[in-house]
Amino acid sequence: MDPAGQFTAVLALAALVFAVITGGSGGWTSPTTICGFLVAVLAGTAFLLVESRQSDPAVPLTLFRIPSVAVCTSAGLALNFGYYGLVFVFTIFFQEHRGASALTAGLMFIPMTAFTTLVNLLAGKLTNRYGPRLPLILGQVIQTVGILGLLLVRRDTPTPLLLTLLVPLGIGGGLAIPPLTSAMLESVPHERAGLASGVLSAARQFGGAIGVALLGALIADSAHFMTGMRISLVVGAAVLVATTLGVALFLPGSPKSAAPSTPVPGTEEPATVSLRPGGLESR
Repeated sequence: MDPAGQFTAVLALAALVFAVITGGSGGWTSPTTICGFLVAVLAGTAFLLVESRQSDPAVPLTLFRIPSVAVCTSAGLALNFGYYGLVFVFTIFFQEHRGASALTAGLMFIPMTAFTTLVNLLAGKLTNRYGPRLPLILGQVIQTVGILGLLLVRRDTPTPLLLTLLVPLGIGGGLAIPPLTSAMLESVPHERAGLASGVLSAARQFGGAIGVALLGALIADSAHFMTGMRISLVVGAAVLVATTLGVALFLPGSPKSAAPSTPVPGTEEPATVSLRPGGLESR
């Protein structure tokens, strides 16, 4: 148990999300927003100090010295940042700027989420065949292209076209998450697999929360909603591009090879000896 580490981590994340939300609605220089950011910085610093001195920390900081762990954690955060942040943005867009009800707005995401589920099945096969790096990069690229494609959306965009433009967002996420999980677990010893899985899950949840808070803050001014929406799309794409480059540079290109097997005593092939000119040759 690490109650001090858990408390400071939760406080830092909660303060950061609060500050981002408050900044979007009340101004980035308001006292409340500044206090929120200060609390986030102080709590985050306290978390790092606590974890570096704990004998049994909740999150061993040495874990992030492994490049692939740091890259996978960042990629998980970025994927959920863009996915959930933009789902929130377009939910507001459907209801407040296209006149859809809450039920209709939810139904409009069904094609996107359906493709997410279907592509998940393909992602596992691709990961088994090519390793996690290729399908992860492919998923990130598709999601990035999908986000940039949404820049074409206008208030009067036909609904079928709008739903089609949302589909790559789901395809990219569905293709990237399974290999991301696989890559994370391959990066650590077996006894730390549970810890690595928990770190990735926490990073993804944090990415989703920050995505909703930050991208939501960009559309807080309803008079300039479309401008804010386009900025949110560019921000989401930029975060994904940065982590995609990290995956391409630091994640191994193939699955870990199996450890060489140790022969069981008594089952080794006996050596054969042949007589050739020049001496004996064993094989």
